[in-house]
Amino acid sequence: MMVEDGVLTRISVFEPAGLTTDRGFGVGASAVEIKAAYGDALQTEPHHYVGLPAEYLTAWVGGPPADPYVQDPAARGVRYETNAEGVVEQIHLGGPSIQYVEGCL
Repeated sequence: MMVEDGVLTRISVFEPAGLTTDRGFGVGASAVEIKAAYGDALQTEPHHYVGLPAEYLTAWVGGPPADPYVQDPAARGVRYETNAEGVVEQIHLGGPSIQYVEGCL
């Protein structure tokens, strides 16, 4: 969990969690499946620490934002973080803090 100024802003899921998103994706899902399910509603960007095909796949409630970096504190979304094999290693759910590339473990 991530708390900023006393407010829960992000929940992160990673192994061995067996939790899934509302679309049924969990840790171990493939980027190909996620891209097919979300289509144009998904933002993609290269992973900051791992080479391609590792990437961040982000979907916001209400569809893709006009600005690639969301700052509206009321925004809600899900971000799938994939590894060099194109497999989800972490899932982040919440507000704009899902875009942070660092977290607390």
